[in-house]
Amino acid sequence: MSSFGETLRRERELRQISLREIAEATKINLRYLDALERDDFRHLPGGVFNKGFVRAYSQFIGIDPETMVMAYLEEEGRQQARASRVGVTAPQVQEAIVPARPLGLRLWFAALVIALILVLLAAGLTALGYGPLASRFKSLRTSGSPAAASFGGGFA
Repeated sequence: MSSFGETLRRERELRQISLREIAEATKINLRYLDALERDDFRHLPGGVFNKGFVRAYSQFIGIDPETMVMAYLEEEGRQQARASRVGVTAPQVQEAIVPARPLGLRLWFAALVIALILVLLAAGLTALGYGPLASRFKSLRTSGSPAAASFGGGFA
């Protein structure tokens, strides 16, 4: 009895289609197609992707996709059962460890944000007439200097 991968390869070769042709037409990576033919499912992304690869491959070479998906699932089940008997587990997906930013950089960034907020607050209060420089601006506006008079607009 031939395996799932052997069946795929045999059907493809009967139709004289290369793996490269299938890869270009289906946009499936060549190494994934090769892994399917070798029954090496460890190198496939897993889940629905694998079934989609089998469907696309089967449709392209002209065989029933649903039959091949069922054959794939049976082969995958056999491989998992064999692996559990031997005591080999499927490789675990490890989470990527993202290095934290250095503490010094975070402190500088926090200090910069706080300084910016204080500058904006001081500018806003000054514009409203309550800031530290507001008294100087008020005295300039109320004094009778010619510079202050020129800012009046001249509508008399």
